[in-house]
Amino acid sequence: MNRYGACAVAASMLLILAACGGNDAATPTASQPPVISTTPTPTLTPKPTPKPVDPTTAVKQKILTDYAASFAYTDKGIRDGGAGYPYETWMVDAALSAIKANMGYVKGIRKAKVTGYSKLLESKITAFDLKAKTATVTVCAIDNYTAVAKNGVVIARPPGKVAKIDKVKLLKGRWMLFSTQTLKPSFGCTR
Repeated sequence: MNRYGACAVAASMLLILAACGGNDAATPTASQPPVISTTPTPTLTPKPTPKPVDPTTAVKQKILTDYAASFAYTDKGIRDGGAGYPYETWMVDAALSAIKANMGYVKGIRKAKVTGYSKLLESKITAFDLKAKTATVTVCAIDNYTAVAKNGVVIARPPGKVAKIDKVKLLKGRWMLFSTQTLKPSFGCTR
């Protein structure tokens, strides 16, 4: 092909392109959305990384919750139950033996009627061993029980505010009382 032929081919190509519109930019019509959005894109805010939860915090909360349930259960047993009350629901070992012996004497031998109540004012964990699954709970409570024997003799008067050092251990998913010691209120009461 010679130079004139090449020019003719190039000229015909230009004419074909010119017939197709000649402008490479498409003009949007009312029914066509623009190719580039005019609506601003919302910026994504990164979510903060959650802080890991200390597993001992949840365990300590469970200890205090179980302790409060145990305290309320025992209060009902002292007032309405006796030596046969199922204290083993929340107690084991020395704590269980002590309350059964006490209730056996008060309600069994002396046939006493127990009135009053016990109220948990505050409790805090003062020792904790996750490996051994034991904890010590220091408690401030109101002991307002009165025990009157069948013959009318008062065999127990309410001491009022008391402090307690109670030890619990995890058994079958429940923190159960296994040792208890009652002290003067000045030891553990801040209220």
